[in-house]
Amino acid sequence: MKKTYVIAVSGGVDSMALLHKLSSVKPQNIEYIVAHFDHGIRSDSHEDAAFVAAVTKSLNYSFELGKASLGEKASEEAARNARYDFLYTMMKKHKAEGIITAHHQDDVLETMIINVLRGTGPKGLIGFTRAHIIRPFMNKTKQDVLSYATEHELEWREDSTNTDESYLRNYVRAQLVPKLGGVREKLLIIRESVGDLYLEIDDLTKKLLVSSLRKGELVRSRFVTLPVTIQHELIAAWLRLHGVSFDAKTIARLSLAIKTLEPGKRIDISNGASLEIKKETIRLNIEG
Repeated sequence: MKKTYVIAVSGGVDSMALLHKLSSVKPQNIEYIVAHFDHGIRSDSHEDAAFVAAVTKSLNYSFELGKASLGEKASEEAARNARYDFLYTMMKKHKAEGIITAHHQDDVLETMIINVLRGTGPKGLIGFTRAHIIRPFMNKTKQDVLSYATEHELEWREDSTNTDESYLRNYVRAQLVPKLGGVREKLLIIRESVGDLYLEIDDLTKKLLVSSLRKGELVRSRFVTLPVTIQHELIAAWLRLHGVSFDAKTIARLSLAIKTLEPGKRIDISNGASLEIKKETIRLNIEG
C-alpha cells in the first residue's frame, strides 16, 4: 500500500537539497507531492514557483502551487501561517501521512534565540512542535546542507529578502548564530533537556485550561486563584490553541486585564484578535 507525503519546497538551497535527497532514496511504495507556496511578497516570486514546478516535472512528481498576496510589508509570522495553512490543506487533499520540511539545526538555534528575545517561555525554547511535520535535516547544520547541494551540483533560487536584516530572523541568522561557536552544542543540549519537562507542563496546562473554560470562555473566578506564572502559561496555551501570536509583554498585559478590568471592556491582542471582558468569563474573539 502506497503512502503519500507532501514535501514543502521553496526553491531555496535547503528545500532543493531535501528534494534531491528524498528522491535519491525513494522507496517504491512512497508517493511525493511537491508543494510550493508563493507568498506574494517579492515581485519575482513567480520565478521561484516556475523553477520548482520545472524540477518537480523532471522528477515526475505531482506539483501543488499555493498563492497569496501578502505584500512587501508582510510579517514573518503572517507568511509562515499562510504557508502552513496551505501545506496542511494539501496534506488533507492528498490524504498524506505528513509534511516533510527542510528545517535544520541552524533553524532550531535561530528559533530558540528569537523566542528567548520575545520571552515566549519554555515552549519557545523547544519550537518546531507543529503536528504531522517531518524534518529529516534536524541533525544537520546549514553548512552540511550547503555542502550536500554543492557536492551534487544542485541548482536553487536565492530569496533576496533573506539578506534584509530588518527581519529579526535574518538578523539572528547573519549576526548571532555564526558567532555562537561552542555555545551551539550547549543550547541544543538545553533544548533537549527542556523538551521532556515542557511536554509534562504542556499536558498539565492543557488539562487546566479545559477545566477553566465554560462554553469556550475563560472563567474569571478560576483564573484569579491561580499563581501568576500559571496564569501566564494558561493564557499562552489558550492563544496558541487559536493561532494568536504573542510575546511576554502581551501575556502580562492580558493577565492583568482579566483580573482587573470591568465587564464590557475589550483588549486588543494582535491581527484582529481581542479579549472581551464579561462579568464571569472572558471571551477570545478572532476576526476572520
